[in-house]
Amino acid sequence: MDSTDDLQPPCNCGTLGDHPSNPNCTHLPLVEIEVTGGRSACLQAIGFLRTGYLVDIKHQWQDPETEQWVFKVSAGKTYLRPYTAPAPPTPAAAVVTCLNDQIGLEMSKSDLHTLTGIDSGTLSNTLANLAAAGEIECTHPGVYRKNLTA
Repeated sequence: MDSTDDLQPPCNCGTLGDHPSNPNCTHLPLVEIEVTGGRSACLQAIGFLRTGYLVDIKHQWQDPETEQWVFKVSAGKTYLRPYTAPAPPTPAAAVVTCLNDQIGLEMSKSDLHTLTGIDSGTLSNTLANLAAAGEIECTHPGVYRKNLTA
């Protein structure tokens, strides 16, 4: 075989030629950048670059003649996946978690409201349901604790 015109270079995932794209197949253009100046100024510039690019510091040194720092970096565009926050816990789970952290100790409804951030009406219903189910105890009006037998 004398000609290699029909061969394509390997992909980042290691596969030759055409193939279905997968997350390992990203071809991100890289740019080599040299940043010079005072160390803090160089690091600030690199930090600024990192707000929009994937930056990798390849080499850094201080020029003995000029006392300036030289950073050689490669930068490529990043494609961030959107963050999906986990679903908030149910009001019952939030209350039980707070009371589990303070097992055996009494907590007022106002303390639970502050710690869980659950609105007052939902908190009242949740506390009543948990007390009726035997998961928590109502020791005094508006005061609760984790049921030690549950």
